[in-house]
This record gives sequence, C-alpha cells and structure tokens, in this order.
Amino acid sequence: MLYPFQVYQSRVEQHVFWVAKSMALKGCVGQGETAEEAIVELETNEQEWIATAKEVGIPVPAIPVEASQEYSGKLTVRIAPGVHRDAAQIAKAEKISLTQYISDAIVNWNAHNTPA
Repeated sequence: MLYPFQVYQSRVEQHVFWVAKSMALKGCVGQGETAEEAIVELETNEQEWIATAKEVGIPVPAIPVEASQEYSGKLTVRIAPGVHRDAAQIAKAEKISLTQYISDAIVNWNAHNTPA
C-alpha cells in the first residue's frame, strides 16, 4: 500500500462488511467480509486507480513520507492532586526524585504492556 487509508465497518440493511478507504486517492476503496479482505482489495484498487489516472491525465498525488517522531524526553502531565501527593511521598520514602519515580513507573508499565 502506497497511501494512508482508513478501515471501518459499514452496514447496508442487515449486511455488515468492512471498508478500506484511501485517504489520498478520491473514490478509491476496497470492501470485504473481513478488514483484511477490504485492505487487500484496496491495494489492488489503488494500483488500478494510479494506472487509470496516468492514462487519462489525472494528477497522481505524491506518496506521503511520514517524518520520524523525535522525542525530547520532556513530558508535562496533569494528574489528580492526591495522586501527585502519594507519588511524591513514595518517591521521598524511596529516596529518589519524583521524576525518577514517574520514569520508573512508566518503564515498569511499558515492560508489561508492550504491543506484540
């Protein structure tokens, strides 16, 4: 797939099916009984859309390039005052900064919840 797309369920009367819709190529969609089928059909239709556009002189949009996200390591978070107090007290008891406590908590959470 060259272009970004959306996948969603749709219903016509009692029939529920999946739609994969190009976000860059107007009118280019795929449908299927599963999301995977809709995506496969969209991929085929994307190639056909591009070929037809070239044949009839319709401009083909540039393929978007996603810039990699840079992270500074700085984070502003709003939490309930009681949660803030409890975290500060635990950090103090552990003799670490609140920043280190929060970082450790996030690292621990991520270690147990990293997507496959």
